[in-house]
Amino acid sequence: MPAVSCFESYNARVSLAYLPPVLRRAIRISLLVLHLVWGVILAGLVFPLLSPAQRDRRIMAWARRLVGVLGVRLHATAAPGLPTGALLVCNHVSWLDIYLIFAVHRVHFVSKAEVRNWPVAGWLAHKTGTLFIERGRRADTKRVNAEMRALMQGGAWVAVFPEGTTGDGRALRRFMPSLLQPAVELSCPIVPAALRYRTLAGEYSAAPAYIDDISMWQSLKQIAGEPGLVAELHFGDPILPSGHRRDLAAQAEAATARLLGVAPADTAPQTPADLPA
Repeated sequence: MPAVSCFESYNARVSLAYLPPVLRRAIRISLLVLHLVWGVILAGLVFPLLSPAQRDRRIMAWARRLVGVLGVRLHATAAPGLPTGALLVCNHVSWLDIYLIFAVHRVHFVSKAEVRNWPVAGWLAHKTGTLFIERGRRADTKRVNAEMRALMQGGAWVAVFPEGTTGDGRALRRFMPSLLQPAVELSCPIVPAALRYRTLAGEYSAAPAYIDDISMWQSLKQIAGEPGLVAELHFGDPILPSGHRRDLAAQAEAATARLLGVAPADTAPQTPADLPA
């Protein structure tokens, strides 16, 4: 599919890439703080005055600006046009993934409950319609699945990271099927997507990878200190649910692997959360 989105920021136009890393980092983080302040004002004071469609447009525009502030150029293929709600599944590399997807399509993310307690970011995630789940609690999975069903029945897209954790972007972990159940019950299309990060020279970049117990602050400094990053977001063809959610998870995993150009994850023993309810 042809590239339809390429969001470039003030950073790219003035070539912050040529500045020393310390100065580059300071400028980008300062701009990010201002952007977060605007986000708080927007979500707290402006959103109540807007229609849902107007809020959605502002959320997407705010995400595009955040991506640009951090010096990330987004190249994305077009999301498939669907007349119904959908479940988006994507590999997971960084907290930055969320804003890249927001920049292209309005979705409601399912996120671990700990994110709700992050300063500012957790509150903003709540205001943008994120569903929070306490992983490991089967009863909470059922609650979130019910909320997902309601959103998709209303025509919204819900996004999950079925690997259940972040990776370095060079391989794919096995997709856990538990959060795919609402799509099965509603016969709702599943849209596979794949994200990868590159340097400005087109090489693989590990800078955005949120792994190895790195803190949010360390991750932010790592990303902001880069000369620049290119994020590639590719959407695959919708998958129509049929059969058990485990089979569907395997199909979605294979589709995402093809988009990334990597092998699907090896089959691993099932966890209790993967077993039929």
